[in-house]
Amino acid sequence: MSRKGNAMKTSYLLIFLFLTSSLFAQFGLEKEVLDFKIAANLDKLPPDTEFKLAIVLNIHPELHINAHETTEDFLIPTVVTLQPQPYLIVEEISYPDPVKRALFTDEKLNVYENRTIIYINLRSTDALPKDSINISGSLSYQGCNDQTCFQPKTQPLQFSMVTTTDSVSAGIKNADLFADYGDTPSSQVSLTEDEYRAKQIIDRGVYALFFFFLIGLGLNLTPCVYPIIPLTVSYFGGQSARSTGSSFLNALLYLIGIALSFSVLGLVSGLAGKQWGFLFSSPWFIMVIVLIILSMAASMFGAFEITVPSWLLTKMGGQRQGLIGALLMGLTVGVVIAPCAAGIIIGLVGLVAKLGLVAKGALLFFIMGLGLGVPYLILGTFSGLLTKLPQSGIWLIWVRKLFGIILVGVAIYFLLPQFMRAEDKLGFQLGFLTIFAGLYLGFLDQESGYTKGFKRFRATVGILFVTAGVIWTHSALFAVKESKIDWIYYSGQDINVIVDPEKPIFIDFFADWCAPCKQLDRETFQDDEVAALSSSFNMIKVDCTTPSKATEALMKKFEVEGFPTLVFINHQGKENKKLREIGFIGPEKFIEHMQAVLQH
Repeated sequence: MSRKGNAMKTSYLLIFLFLTSSLFAQFGLEKEVLDFKIAANLDKLPPDTEFKLAIVLNIHPELHINAHETTEDFLIPTVVTLQPQPYLIVEEISYPDPVKRALFTDEKLNVYENRTIIYINLRSTDALPKDSINISGSLSYQGCNDQTCFQPKTQPLQFSMVTTTDSVSAGIKNADLFADYGDTPSSQVSLTEDEYRAKQIIDRGVYALFFFFLIGLGLNLTPCVYPIIPLTVSYFGGQSARSTGSSFLNALLYLIGIALSFSVLGLVSGLAGKQWGFLFSSPWFIMVIVLIILSMAASMFGAFEITVPSWLLTKMGGQRQGLIGALLMGLTVGVVIAPCAAGIIIGLVGLVAKLGLVAKGALLFFIMGLGLGVPYLILGTFSGLLTKLPQSGIWLIWVRKLFGIILVGVAIYFLLPQFMRAEDKLGFQLGFLTIFAGLYLGFLDQESGYTKGFKRFRATVGILFVTAGVIWTHSALFAVKESKIDWIYYSGQDINVIVDPEKPIFIDFFADWCAPCKQLDRETFQDDEVAALSSSFNMIKVDCTTPSKATEALMKKFEVEGFPTLVFINHQGKENKKLREIGFIGPEKFIEHMQAVLQH
């Protein structure tokens, strides 16, 4: 189309918008375009602190507003303006990506519709008033439908925040609202790719429930659960004279009791939250879990037997009448099964704990308990079938070995990251093998015919093996090479005092038990080009293994929620949030980040 044609089209569109907006205003036909709310990511605001506001626009479903960046100059954009205050610095106003719609013409326009969020990055200054502050400004926009536009509007923005002089007392709020903004602090620890994929499964509603139900159903094939079947027979077999409806109700309460026991497992895991997440980052905690899993795998391969104590089965086998009795019986059975099946479900327990899923964790494990108990619901209802269960045979041996292989795979999954972080990989392998050999030869092997004297001897040998293995493994994990970088180690000082003000700052928040931290030291920080560029930076290491109050305050200031956290601060003393990393990055990417800071 020619320039003249474009000009005519623009002129017609301007006239059309003007006439329709005037007519709608004159006759009162304009709709309420949107409502909005304002939220902050901190519950209290200390001095000299970065924080964020979110303006959440709920736009009428049949309407839209022009985006901040419009496709035509004459269109009125959406703009947020804040009034200047001596105690606030507005660092950035972040508008969302627009939706493209073909409306008045064939050309697509940039618009916002439905729920839209505008984020504002701010920093408080040392002039922050005591008690509270008021943040004020305006929101300008123009609403339209598919045929017409309304009069532009400017609405006032008003928001109040409580202030504090203690940065430690400030807490995170509205984490879900700010999660899409990228660098929002939250209570979650960082996840690996596998854990993130597992989280996606857990987040998929009904699919996650179905997944956990199938796991519970599969637990019935584990050998340690099999002894519960005669217990169920003894309980419901004496009630065969009941009607089918009454038997079903009792069996249902029995099933709910099992599921409730499992839900407690999920609830406790979820409440453990961040503490469990940090435990699962510790190499020694991981190796204890791996040793338990390998021991259970050895049991399934026939090395020794893990059984429910016969005295407990006998005690539980007494007749308990009524619905309450059935519920209590189910609760007791669940308590017996849960530790026995821990080798299979421990990975799920750990993930639920790491994600801090309290209500959802309890629900998912409740569903798992339902899956486990469904066969007992059927057998309890139709008690005549209880005598027709298959007895132990070659099929059960095959199932044992199948689950043994699965357990070995789970152990490798947990152990591999620790192997990758070890400086002396052969030493790590031999050390861990020595620990397992000491446990098995000294304590787990239950072969009959051992004399008391020989049992004491093998226990002594086992203790020596475990001790030697722990020393060997620890040496392999924590061997340290001489650093090529001249680090400044933080110990509670004022960072502005210990750095060269002419240089930008890099901060490495690390912990001794953090595998990616060790990988950074071993690979990235040993790179010659990284070492050369580091002379242009203040290179600071902050040890968060057992943080002091000063370290905790620094972690809170920089919103550290996982390790390692890598922070780049430019010459002006402002962090470049786009360069922040949580986890390992290789030398090439690290060099790119360093060069980006030096160029600005």
